[in-house]
Amino acid sequence: MKKIIILLCTAVCIFGCNENPKKDYILLSGTILDAPSKEFSLSHKDAKGRFTIKTAEDGSFTCDTIFSGTGTYRFSGKGMNRIDIYLANGGEYNLTTDGKNMRATSVLTGPDSNASKYLLTEDSRRDRLRGDFKEFNNLNESDFSAKASMIKENLIKYLDSFPDLPSEFAQFEREQLNNYYLLSLVRYQGRHGRNLKQPDFRVSKEFLKPLEGVDFASEETYKHRGWYDELVEEYFELKAVELVDKEGIDKYLAKLRVFGAIPNDYIKNDLLKAASKYDIAYTDDMEMYYSSFMAVSTSTENNKVFTKKYDDLKKLSKGAPSPVFNDYVNNAGGTSSLSDFKGKHVYIDIWATWCGPCLAEVPALKKIEKQYHGKNIEFVSISIDIQDKREAWSKMIADKALDGVQLLADKDWSTDFIQAYKINSIPRFILLDPKGNIVSWNAPRPSKEELITLFNELGI
Repeated sequence: MKKIIILLCTAVCIFGCNENPKKDYILLSGTILDAPSKEFSLSHKDAKGRFTIKTAEDGSFTCDTIFSGTGTYRFSGKGMNRIDIYLANGGEYNLTTDGKNMRATSVLTGPDSNASKYLLTEDSRRDRLRGDFKEFNNLNESDFSAKASMIKENLIKYLDSFPDLPSEFAQFEREQLNNYYLLSLVRYQGRHGRNLKQPDFRVSKEFLKPLEGVDFASEETYKHRGWYDELVEEYFELKAVELVDKEGIDKYLAKLRVFGAIPNDYIKNDLLKAASKYDIAYTDDMEMYYSSFMAVSTSTENNKVFTKKYDDLKKLSKGAPSPVFNDYVNNAGGTSSLSDFKGKHVYIDIWATWCGPCLAEVPALKKIEKQYHGKNIEFVSISIDIQDKREAWSKMIADKALDGVQLLADKDWSTDFIQAYKINSIPRFILLDPKGNIVSWNAPRPSKEELITLFNELGI
């Protein structure tokens, strides 16, 4: 009899446990209408997982079971604006949206749907409160500070107006709003100065007072992404500007010194890695940059990767033979190779029709080309637009009456010449001597007075 009772109890226990098992996964399905792509990405904001979603002909999709846990996910597709949605373990969700304007048309049903309703409307609400972006950053210090604070307080009230939000989500989003407010203060100096064409503009100490007491070395918060990691990076970049003002050192070396002094190794090495990826291509002293990086970096992997990059870049030092390009499409007809310009200095402009900073250099470049017309120098512009954009490239050359030799690279970013020069951002300018050797693999921009100084030193 005892055995029968025990077996019955065991059976009831097993049945009870399996009746409502705890689900450690998420199910997502939906429909995306009028999308320019049939493939989408869904990624956890904490980098815990990334999934590829493919839609059927009618736009419907069913995502594979998601095991990366509760949290905010980013949904994006090529050529479309992206959206953030909140998904929780055990939930089954359905997303419907129009691919032409996901932010305005997305509807997500499922548990804790108010969290997603907030995420889907927060950006547009912020935009309305802020108004025109340029006008906002053109405000004087006191007006900007007051408006930035008003936006934060209004958005906090908006967040609190959504009932039944998950407590952790609500707390995190409240912290996010404060971090975004602080980030806007940190960014104001650079944006305001650029808008007014005042590169030496500096904010007052009073303006940055809200930053006092903020912990800029919280590894856990940094890994949680949100606005905090951007706030940390740009705060320390602002400190680097202060160091440049104080000591007059190279701004890229200043960043290494400031980043290297961060007390948290994870944040320090992450910022050093991000900075070194680009800055070594622009610093005035590559050897000093390398030694300074190695002196403060405590990541063996970062050091290994950076050393390889440094060794590759040393091959581009002054006097070394330049990498070459062959048979690039010439807008004037036919093709051109680097060897065609031997016997002259060659000033090479790497650009693209979609690159705003590149186009900003056009007036200065045209002025210099006119000034040095007939001199022993050839001005060669190489576009990295894709081949499918060849007509748009030719049209822009005509519309803007671009001078010099206009060439189209054969494989956009992947072209051998671009890869050889380790170019990962544009515009980029290169100066070669009449023998085809490198004078500067990172020459001054046309808008910089240093370029004319360099030309004069070379007797051009």
